[in-house]
Amino acid sequence: MQAHQAPFLLKEFKVEVTYRCDLNCVHCSSDARPSNTLQMSRSDCLRILEQASRMGAQEVAFSGGEPLTWPHLAEAAAAAVQRGLRVTVYTSGSVAEFPAKADELRRAGVDRLVFSVFGGTRASHERVTRVAGSFERTRASIGTAKTLGLSPEIHFVPMSTNYRELPEVASMARECGASTISVLRLVPQGRGALLQGRILSRLQNLELRRMILALRKKGFEVRTGSPYNFLMVNENPGCWAAIDRVVIGPDMRLYPCDAFKRIESDQMVGTAEFSDVRTSRLDECWQKSPYLQAIRTFLTSDFEAPCASCRALGRCLSGCLAQKVIAEGYLRKVADPDCLSPVAQGQST
Repeated sequence: MQAHQAPFLLKEFKVEVTYRCDLNCVHCSSDARPSNTLQMSRSDCLRILEQASRMGAQEVAFSGGEPLTWPHLAEAAAAAVQRGLRVTVYTSGSVAEFPAKADELRRAGVDRLVFSVFGGTRASHERVTRVAGSFERTRASIGTAKTLGLSPEIHFVPMSTNYRELPEVASMARECGASTISVLRLVPQGRGALLQGRILSRLQNLELRRMILALRKKGFEVRTGSPYNFLMVNENPGCWAAIDRVVIGPDMRLYPCDAFKRIESDQMVGTAEFSDVRTSRLDECWQKSPYLQAIRTFLTSDFEAPCASCRALGRCLSGCLAQKVIAEGYLRKVADPDCLSPVAQGQST
């Protein structure tokens, strides 16, 4: 990560337009649910899109909650496309009138939908979503997206109760025409903070690693992002939080990445200055936010023990920064809390 150097240019960003969701997933770090009314205004979203495009951003993702419940999504997607941004929409697919809404997004210029799937069977998926019928609705929606010419992908969050179903989820993805399965690490924030018992153990993470590698050998495209760097399954690991991307919540607060969105700026650096897009332009926040600057400094400074001397450092880059902050309570040069190295597991706290 020492390869990251200024100037730091915004390449992609995520806009969480609402925390309303028809599901009530047990692990949701946003605490999204049907009764959560927090949402971004139409004008604020369009303003963010304009500012980001002027900064040279190339990609935007709309997320939530469930963005398909937000009434301005198609208009915002069309505005993003008109500004030259590639648009991705994250969805459960378990929403009313999905075919009509998906076709509206297609006509707006969206070409990629990412669906959340939490198990290979109805029972396992719905133990996570806590909504009956959500599994079949999601499966049907993936097929609908494919029929409409949209490119569907799948997100899967492994927990101790479902991680062994990754091969079944991969097979389902192939049957439904989804091109990629992304394996996302559980973030112990929001409702996820109540699920410490579902975080994978060292042996379970090693088993998950073997499954990912085996699926890739079988021709499945299985992606793991930077939070899973400690699994050492990617040739070029990295972390780009605040380096070329940012997340904006429905409350207009700005965060380095998804895993940081429950960690407020004043908690991290003692000030909320330039961390709210309501009171400062996006370019000002990007350049001047003490929060983002602290993350960049951390990611571009030298590693420390026990990681600095670890032979596996080049393959994991010390793991996930956000997970360290959640575990430690502040920025600290330590190994990832789920590091697979026995030496790092014995580090003093």
